[in-house]
Amino acid sequence: MKMVSDDLPTKLGIATYIGTGNGRSIHNIAEHFGISIRTAYRFLDRLQAEGYPLTNEGRKNGKEKLWTMLDAHSDQYGNALPSSEFSQEECILLHYVMAELRKSEEILPSFKSVRNKLAMMLSQKTVAFPSLDYSKNISRKLFPIENISSISKIASKGTQRIVAQILEAINGQNRICMTYHVPNKTSALEVGELSPVFAFFFDGGMYLQTLLENGDLRTYAIERIECISIIRDSIAMKPDFDPCTLLTDPFGPFLGRRRIEAKVWIAFEQVQYVKERKWPDNVIISDNEDGSVIFEATTYAEWEFLNWILSMRTQAELLEPEWLREELSFILDRTAALYHTLM
Repeated sequence: MKMVSDDLPTKLGIATYIGTGNGRSIHNIAEHFGISIRTAYRFLDRLQAEGYPLTNEGRKNGKEKLWTMLDAHSDQYGNALPSSEFSQEECILLHYVMAELRKSEEILPSFKSVRNKLAMMLSQKTVAFPSLDYSKNISRKLFPIENISSISKIASKGTQRIVAQILEAINGQNRICMTYHVPNKTSALEVGELSPVFAFFFDGGMYLQTLLENGDLRTYAIERIECISIIRDSIAMKPDFDPCTLLTDPFGPFLGRRRIEAKVWIAFEQVQYVKERKWPDNVIISDNEDGSVIFEATTYAEWEFLNWILSMRTQAELLEPEWLREELSFILDRTAALYHTLM
């Protein structure tokens, strides 16, 4: 028997309805389509399972949460389809068609080729990372920024202009220079010869991943960029790492200089807190007989990882790697010195 949530016209109609306006409550959806609230939730679950970027975080009308779509013009199967050529309804239908075609292993190679050629024919867009596959157990708080419409509801006009320049540089594979405001500094920082790699929205903020001349990667908060200029006729460098590490790092898409193969002892008092968190596949949590656990993970987010350990105070100990253990010891010694008083 066919499930109600498989009703294609209603399902795509709900996606379109949510994707327009300033958001729709579950009661709006149920009333508009003449269905029960329970059935409306089933449709939303099915849409999310099929990869539509629906969210109800941070948007309310009174006490009711409002559902909206962060970006209906892109998907995880290749280059984003340009918004100027397709309406909201057309993008949603194309997303569904692409998702269905991708299910067939036999035609997958041909599908990917056609998908990317279609995007290239309709736009000059050439994103640095043309294919990003999201792991199902990763938080959906991270989304690539591929066009201005995806941030128009959350970004100021000034930020939108900066993002437009960033995307232009990424699409044209050009380098950039920028003036960047550093917290706790009186003057802005002039940064030049950067290769923009990836713009993304993460946990309430917008960020730009860049590649430096020496091959290091740096993350900049887009809201702190005061101005930006594209270096015409320049060729941006491309990183030699898998971009999916940005999406699957357990401590966020903020790459440090070194790969960290971490092992952490965590006391019994913190185990429930640690196990309740949604972790990617590269995290291993092994139980000890005394109720503590050994936490193992691969990350590039050095500061975010250290701050996480420090948040558990004496109920967590970094065991490996040794070089990071020494760095953490130095931080703790410096912190203790701040509070040291002579008797």
